[in-house]
Amino acid sequence: MKSFQAALKRLLRGPAGSRFLGRFGIDDPKRFWLLIDLFAELSEQGEIADQLGQNKLALKFSAWLYFLFSAAFSVIFLMSDSTPAGYSALFLMMTALMLLMVLISEAGNSLVNPVEALVLAHQPINGATYTSAKLTHLLRVVLYLVPALNVAPAVAGSFVKNAPKWFAAAHLAAAMAVGLLAGFLCCAAYGWLMRYVPVRRLKAASQLAAILPLLAMMAWGQANKLIARVRFPAWLARPEVAWSLGAAAALAAAAVVVFGLRSLSADYLIRVSGMIRGGAAPRAPSRRSRQGDLVARFLGGSAARAGFAYVARMMRRDYQFRRQVVPLLPALLIPIPLFAKGLGADPFTGKFSSMHVMPHLFGFLLLSVCSALAYGNDYKAIWIFQLAPRGAFRGVARGTFALLWINVILLPNAVQFGILAWFWGVWHAGLFTAYSTAAVSVYLGLELGLIDGVPFGNQMDPKRQAVMMPLAILCAVAIAVAVGIQHFLLFRSPAIVIAATTLLAAAAWALTRRSLSTFEAAMRYNLSQIAVESGRLYHEVD
Repeated sequence: MKSFQAALKRLLRGPAGSRFLGRFGIDDPKRFWLLIDLFAELSEQGEIADQLGQNKLALKFSAWLYFLFSAAFSVIFLMSDSTPAGYSALFLMMTALMLLMVLISEAGNSLVNPVEALVLAHQPINGATYTSAKLTHLLRVVLYLVPALNVAPAVAGSFVKNAPKWFAAAHLAAAMAVGLLAGFLCCAAYGWLMRYVPVRRLKAASQLAAILPLLAMMAWGQANKLIARVRFPAWLARPEVAWSLGAAAALAAAAVVVFGLRSLSADYLIRVSGMIRGGAAPRAPSRRSRQGDLVARFLGGSAARAGFAYVARMMRRDYQFRRQVVPLLPALLIPIPLFAKGLGADPFTGKFSSMHVMPHLFGFLLLSVCSALAYGNDYKAIWIFQLAPRGAFRGVARGTFALLWINVILLPNAVQFGILAWFWGVWHAGLFTAYSTAAVSVYLGLELGLIDGVPFGNQMDPKRQAVMMPLAILCAVAIAVAVGIQHFLLFRSPAIVIAATTLLAAAAWALTRRSLSTFEAAMRYNLSQIAVESGRLYHEVD
């Protein structure tokens, strides 16, 4: 990989490479390579380490993780009775989905949050030169993740029945084409956004664009039903129709990519200031929170109220947090049909109820929030916490816990009890709600330990975005096991549920106390590291 990258770099730095780059609107290849070197230097210094393609350690870690993930799936699908074309198509679709989820977020973070571009805005650099250099790291992502996702399936696919000898080479070539197309489509999508979306709304639009791959995956089942209803496969059986549709799709994709990429070469650097400051809502008059008053009264005074209000406000405003959490919002639509179906099936009657899934979905939501809570866009402003007294961090930890427990556990379960009591009766609804509250509280007690520093006070870790899809699949498997245990063992008797709820409540209490102490220590350690690093910048002069 290193020798290939070095050879490609030498080729593009030559005269032929300069002419090739000039066709894409790059007016001065020398400035292009200076920008490439600048971004590499900033990455080594940790200034833009939140981009996966610029962080080699994170990229290698993600590649190995995807390799293990694809190897396990290739063994599973190899045991199924599938054709070589169906086997290859399955992994190509998986490659396209995962790369779209990673690359669209990476492209958005590079283009609509380019802090370093404020320094370069006064330089004579056109938009095409800057954006091309800025998006070069997406090619590195493709070169790492495509082989990681497809080497094991390509080798295993050679053993599929009736697979040709050249199956592995053909599958890898097709996978690389899919990866490059995904990268071009992501870049073109932001070109279209910059053409038609007001500059101060680009951040919100980019976060909405990050949801689209997950929405497409969720709508795939309904799309299959629609395709079967209109007899689309029968039409594709006719060669002339299949070739015509394929040619039309290829031309449409080419037009989208070409015109979208051309939009990136406009007055990009002129609009950088608006991008950085975009998305800020008008300042609303501050109001005293009743929840904050309760937190201050019972969990630690003004420090707990401060932690509660700080985290609540930053969750709505911080770009990096919203970038990580907003793509998961479509998953919040999943509980709605599950809840509607589960109303007619009381789990205490022995029938399976989709309500068994609800506590674990809230646990997965808390996992996503807690794993992203330590990272923020304005992490350099963390020094202000060094002015707080040492004992205040216990209150901040408790205020953060209270915000999550009240809004993700207490209030949803209270609403759930009011609805279930109408269908199941007060006794069964109350018992299920108590069990659900205790189970999700255990999740929160465990997941508080993932906040490894002051909330929103650290630079974003790029490994998180790349591992979200494998993590979601593992969580789905764990949820399926937990739901099976609930249905076949726990909800056979109210007495067993009462005992399990009591044990879960005791475990949640113990885990929460321990996690709050760990959270408090992590914040202090985080601030001590910042104090040591800032002290190295200065030397006392006698």
